[in-house]
Amino acid sequence: MKLIGLISPNTTEDTLADVYKIFPPGIRIEGRTLQVAKYTDQEFHRAELAFQVHVRDLARLPLDFLMVTGELFLSYKGPGSDRQILDRVKKITPTPASTVLTAVTRGCQALKLKRIVMASPFAEDQDARLVKFLAHDGIEVVAFRGLGCPNADVIWQLPPETGYELATALLDEHPSVDGIYLPCNKWRTASVIEKIEKDTGKLVVTNTQAWTWEAMNAMGMRDPVPGYGRLLDGARV
Repeated sequence: MKLIGLISPNTTEDTLADVYKIFPPGIRIEGRTLQVAKYTDQEFHRAELAFQVHVRDLARLPLDFLMVTGELFLSYKGPGSDRQILDRVKKITPTPASTVLTAVTRGCQALKLKRIVMASPFAEDQDARLVKFLAHDGIEVVAFRGLGCPNADVIWQLPPETGYELATALLDEHPSVDGIYLPCNKWRTASVIEKIEKDTGKLVVTNTQAWTWEAMNAMGMRDPVPGYGRLLDGARV
């Protein structure tokens, strides 16, 4: 049995359903939520103050890995902020750890995605931050489009098909890019990854797909996981 600690802006059992579909048997997740009510800097700052409390709480458990998710929380301080978060984690626990944005960057690198488009459920100002963050790590976002959702509750109501429709529209408009990134674990896009890849011929990186791939790599679990795109079906770093 492997135990993963998960710190997320809005973790619920419902949001973990896709995660458990991806993971092989024998992995359990112990989650803590930062309870981000709306996407504002004030809320992200409040969550940051609570972050270390959750790390210390989870560090008491026999964790095999610790993951911090929430692209907007992780990027609100600018490029490189994921490394700052991980530095703080290392001061509290020796448990191997990563963030979802670290995983997204590594996933893009593993798939050799240098020029991408981004389809998101977020507002334009939040998307712009993610674009700068990725550019800092050498990934050019050629174009992006968001749905303008103000919080996770609204995003959770979106059907997965909204991700497919927005992704394929962007890829049709920008056929020269290497692939596409779809952020946010509340946007249930794991189920449409393979359909996007098959219908467009472009590779896909998403929140849940990237962090589960990162966690399995870190724990030495390297068997391909079919059904969720090329990243989980064989890409390694």
